[in-house]
Amino acid sequence: MTSSAYEKQIIGEIWTTDEPYRNLEHLTDVLGSRWAGSDSEHAAGEFLKAKLESYGLTNVQLQPVAFGAWTRGSEELEITSPVQKSFSIIALPYSKTGVFESELIDAGNGEEEDFAKLGDTIKGKIAIIAAETNAAGVRGKLLSHRTDKLRYAVDAGAAGLIYINQNPGFLRISGSVGSGQGGPSAIPAVGTSWEHGQAILRELRRQGRVTVKLTVGGEFNPDNVSYNVVGDIVGSKHPDQVIVFGGHYDGHDISQGALDDGAGAVVALETARVLAQLPAEAIGCTLRICLFCGEEVGLYGAWGNAKWYEEQGQVNNLRFVLNMDGAGSGKGGTERLTVHGRPELVPFFDQFIKDSHYKMRLTDELNSHSDHYPYAIRGVPTATISAPDDSSALVGRGWGHTEADTLDKAHLRGLQTSAMATARLLLAVSNAEDFPGSRKSKADMQAQLEELGLDIALKRNGKWDLVGGSDQ
Repeated sequence: MTSSAYEKQIIGEIWTTDEPYRNLEHLTDVLGSRWAGSDSEHAAGEFLKAKLESYGLTNVQLQPVAFGAWTRGSEELEITSPVQKSFSIIALPYSKTGVFESELIDAGNGEEEDFAKLGDTIKGKIAIIAAETNAAGVRGKLLSHRTDKLRYAVDAGAAGLIYINQNPGFLRISGSVGSGQGGPSAIPAVGTSWEHGQAILRELRRQGRVTVKLTVGGEFNPDNVSYNVVGDIVGSKHPDQVIVFGGHYDGHDISQGALDDGAGAVVALETARVLAQLPAEAIGCTLRICLFCGEEVGLYGAWGNAKWYEEQGQVNNLRFVLNMDGAGSGKGGTERLTVHGRPELVPFFDQFIKDSHYKMRLTDELNSHSDHYPYAIRGVPTATISAPDDSSALVGRGWGHTEADTLDKAHLRGLQTSAMATARLLLAVSNAEDFPGSRKSKADMQAQLEELGLDIALKRNGKWDLVGGSDQ
């Protein structure tokens, strides 16, 4: 069979089944949120392992990853002076616990320049800021991630943070703020809805000065072990060269995590299913699915998997890593491919997009907030395939990280189109004898991270020594 014939087989198989939607339904309606370290997450790992075995992958296993887990406690926000009012919040996972009372200050979008403008007036106060404000799929300058805003607040001397969801609907925004080592954040951090956030800001404007009291609970389990789910489709030409692909299967404890990232996980699962059905000679390099645990609380699954390759001396065997965080979350046809600080890959994938006759937006940007990152800092070529709902007017994460990230937002067509695009892409990379990606040197990788300012968090979290390259 020709490459074109293999692609037609893939497409036909994907378009004639509802397998990915049924898998997503089981993950969400039956198993629940898959919160990191929970029984739900562990059950999901077993379910995904059984699926990979039934699809015919080899070397299927649960790869243990140890990290500190967090369980939600009580939470409360009150204005205590000069009026008394209560507001609905949720503690951000891994928030510092306790009772905290201080004056409130409006820090705008929570960008570094916003805190700089406040100067010493921020010190010792609880800051209220916007959560993510970029529209889905926005081009141009991306605004800061939640954890970056936390770092700006800590550096400025704030005593706590309140994040306001930028989408209406009484949806309280969530997202981990852990230390990067499985412990609590340096200051308490909570999320509230757009409506409650605006009410708090109006009260602050009306009164001039208000005092708020935050009560934040939560328990930490330092002995948790979660599991990546790994399986192989062994290559016939270059079996020792490995292409890793997959998304995280854990979600947030407040929702079903259907779009973030249940959809990405089942798209990866469907991709593995159809590629495993091809004749052995269709696959050049080994394709290895890795469904990651613990992403929402610190990329723990990806850090653990990347460390495994390092310990085994196999990082140089990694041809390419494709992260699927956000794949399948749209209604179909909105796929985009982001290579991570790898301009040399752009012509290859641009040609692939043209040859496949399936339009995808192609961009180049290295960021630190998803499962590609632990591989990227080791100099491995990485990219992310995603598929946002571009018909939505929502900003930031949209339904993600809120109670509304539920199965009813997912669409079979969206799951199918993302699986189709991903399977064809992986087939092309697997068989490309002239794939332009190669492992960067340690010096080049460090220089790139420093230029982008990504070295700061790595150094603070004790991960700068993990930066590596082909010269090691």
